[in-house]
Amino acid sequence: MSEMEWDRVRTMGLDDVEIAYRTAGAGDELMVLVHGWPQTGRCWRKVVEPLTERYTVVVPDLRGYGDSGLASTGYSKRAAAGDVAALVTRFGRESAVVVGHDRGARVAHRLALDHPDRVSALVLLDILPTRVVMGAFDRGSAAGMWHWFFHLQPGLPELLLAGNVEPYLRHFMGSKVESGAIDEVTFRHYVDAFSDPAHLQATLEDYRAGFTSDLALDEADHTAGARVRSPLLVLWGAGGGLADVDVVGIWKAHHADPAMVQGHAVPGGHYVPEEAPVEVLAALAAFRS
Repeated sequence: MSEMEWDRVRTMGLDDVEIAYRTAGAGDELMVLVHGWPQTGRCWRKVVEPLTERYTVVVPDLRGYGDSGLASTGYSKRAAAGDVAALVTRFGRESAVVVGHDRGARVAHRLALDHPDRVSALVLLDILPTRVVMGAFDRGSAAGMWHWFFHLQPGLPELLLAGNVEPYLRHFMGSKVESGAIDEVTFRHYVDAFSDPAHLQATLEDYRAGFTSDLALDEADHTAGARVRSPLLVLWGAGGGLADVDVVGIWKAHHADPAMVQGHAVPGGHYVPEEAPVEVLAALAAFRS
């Protein structure tokens, strides 16, 4: 198979939400791939098949995203991390290699803090810790990340984006569609996934949680000395917003053992799994060798 067979959807019912996921491979090690916004698990389509040579690969849609259900208790990263931990348990494993991009990387970071025993290795794509991002906003970064503040507004994005999801997503992804990094079929899938008003609102609540419960937890944990303990690989787009940032150094300050942190830039911009799949696979292989 050249791509994951996305029609084979499985579900896991939890107390407050139903999580949809796809799976491929039957390797001894478990790997969970966690997507970001404005995507679904389909963003990993270019890397799944090669990974199945070694791993059982599980690709969930985050709560409130894609084929997953709407959560009755909210969209904090702690809640979403609990969903991933439950998936690891469902597969009868003690731990997994967890790879996250964008919002999914924030979920993966929270998983490593809340459930360290569930994470044998952690890979974070194109993010800095939430507390670092929130504490460093200035005119330049706020202009580049304006959508965070737009999504924060109660009710307004839902009102303005109703019927306008396609042009809104093209604002973020249009150049990637034109280059072929995101094919038109996948882009249409993203548009369809975010066109349901209830699911669109759920993904906005994900951002709103970032400014409230997520930030509060990250700050409290950092003050208390909580740090990532598993081996950590960080990758970021050489042409993206982190190009001039000491990404590895920042993550070393958020790890119990800085010597266990490694990383580097990869070609392209923010949408790392889709823009640089070959480089991601090579980095994963070297990291886990």
